[in-house]
Amino acid sequence: MNFKNFFLPASFFFIIFLYLFSLPPILSTGDGGELIAASFGLGSPHPSGYPLYVQIGKIFSLLPAGNIGIRVELISVFFSILTLFLVYFMVFKLSGQNLEASFAAIASVIFLALSYSFFGQSIVAKFYTLNSFFVMLLILCGTIVVLNGYDRRMQFIASFILGLTLSAHHTGFMMIVPLGVLGFFYFRNFLRNLPLSFLFFFLGFSVNLYLFIRDMKGNLFTMIPVIDMDSFLKVFLRKNYGAGSSIDVTASGFVNFYGYFYAFKNYLYLIEKNFTLFSIPFFILGVVWLFKKSKKLFIFVLTSFFIYSIFLAKLTFSMQNPDIHELYVIGHQYFIPSFAIYCGIVGLGSYFIYSIFEKYGFYSLKKIVPIIVIFFPLLMIFDRLTDQYQGKNYVPYSHTKGIFTSLPVASIYMTYGDNHAFQGWYLKLVGRYREDICHIVLDDYKTMVWALHGCKPYSLYRGLFPEFFDGNLIDLTEKYRYYSIIALSEKHPLYTVVDSYPYFYIFIYLGKSSDKRNFDTFFMERMKKIEPFLNYEDCLTHTTDDVYTLQLCNFSTIGYISIAKAYEKASDKDIAEVVFDQKLSYGDFTAPFRMKLKVNDENEKYLSIYNAVKKYNKMDKFHLSGKKNEKD
Repeated sequence: MNFKNFFLPASFFFIIFLYLFSLPPILSTGDGGELIAASFGLGSPHPSGYPLYVQIGKIFSLLPAGNIGIRVELISVFFSILTLFLVYFMVFKLSGQNLEASFAAIASVIFLALSYSFFGQSIVAKFYTLNSFFVMLLILCGTIVVLNGYDRRMQFIASFILGLTLSAHHTGFMMIVPLGVLGFFYFRNFLRNLPLSFLFFFLGFSVNLYLFIRDMKGNLFTMIPVIDMDSFLKVFLRKNYGAGSSIDVTASGFVNFYGYFYAFKNYLYLIEKNFTLFSIPFFILGVVWLFKKSKKLFIFVLTSFFIYSIFLAKLTFSMQNPDIHELYVIGHQYFIPSFAIYCGIVGLGSYFIYSIFEKYGFYSLKKIVPIIVIFFPLLMIFDRLTDQYQGKNYVPYSHTKGIFTSLPVASIYMTYGDNHAFQGWYLKLVGRYREDICHIVLDDYKTMVWALHGCKPYSLYRGLFPEFFDGNLIDLTEKYRYYSIIALSEKHPLYTVVDSYPYFYIFIYLGKSSDKRNFDTFFMERMKKIEPFLNYEDCLTHTTDDVYTLQLCNFSTIGYISIAKAYEKASDKDIAEVVFDQKLSYGDFTAPFRMKLKVNDENEKYLSIYNAVKKYNKMDKFHLSGKKNEKD
């Protein structure tokens, strides 16, 4: 067996093992719970509906191994490996197609596989590695045309894939720009076959018909039903996101050109955090190699890279100082295709150096250096196993299960924002846990417009919660059956009629006219009864720097104070109070949280847990946090 036949399969087997080893054991945070529930029930998640991902997810959910969450997470591993193989193939094909070329390609594969964001997206239930695979597949189509000459079959295949990208993630469709530029070089043949290309495009696009088909009859989970063309366009174009809709975001690339400065700065920051600035010289050499190889290829690949790096950053990531939320939601996810292209070009730069060794007679270096270079990216594995490994991350599951378990029979549970909501849907719809609870999701902190996905079938829950469905919320609060993750502030419509009190990890709503003495007795008894469900071990052992996991653990600290409060004693009257005074954020809104606690021998351990969880889950653990965030 020669070196190539050993290193190539060994590298891919190692990466597959590493990804499988690092998968979240039940579900990932963020969109994970929603995408798993939608895949399991063959439904439709948030706009644009992601019909291709959901259908693939349904197939994966039928695998005869692991739980439903892990099966759907395997989609990311599967398409990540396919993307990495395309990177290998492109580097090998565009370099010397010899042993050194294979080593350069393997090194770029490992470099990409172990980079922070690519690794992170390869182990969670998300659609970004699927999107990267489509982008790299389209680049391969264009490369074949350049190397082998115009082939209308490539044009038809690329048209079909372009249509397909619109059923996965819309940014995949941006490949129409570099493909259009490439078509200019072959404009006679390109135009001649354009009508038939439209046919292939719509064939790929037809996967979106799934949204109509699945909503003809009710299914387990649909975020926004598609019943006609208006509702289809609303979902497909993401109109409910306002300025974040697909059309408005695209238009923002052609205004305020000063924003390109921040786009470049922010993208360069991502390169530094993922690959270090030492990779840039290899990237520049790779660009030179492409130019020497083919001017058409140079223009095509560089245009692709610009579209998925600087231009995409202008659309989504051109703020002057991105905060931790923007770094996590945008910087950590959207640029995976550009990273794949970047590592491919870096691989070509490495091969360029090997060809220089040969040119000037450094034959020993030519043989030794390519093998050594393969091992350099492997050093990143130690970082990934301390910031991206999620094999012990039970937090999104145990946190939500703890909340559900703590609630009295037939309670209303109200969440706000994706994290709590999506995990709740997973437990309710996939896990079928606590079906006596009606889980509602508030869309806007300032309104009382909520979604009822966690109360299906509606006919059943209408019978269980006649007060709620008749709009009598005060009656529910007087029965101690209305709970929420939302602490109330004057911005919330309920602020004038109910008070919110800490209850385990969340809050209980109580009418302002209710008898507080009865509530105090209820609170004390209830906290002691549900104390065994307090799970702090998961927030001290999850090992990941996942922002949503850190947020959940910080949010859970309310529970430790609540339990400690229940163990105050009458004999504590002379003990000085410890005041917990902070603000809880809900998007753009904040609500006060204040509790006074007298610490005695019996409840002191809960204060120790509070401090330990706060310390372990500091938000500056996040790898992409800038210096400003680290100081905060």
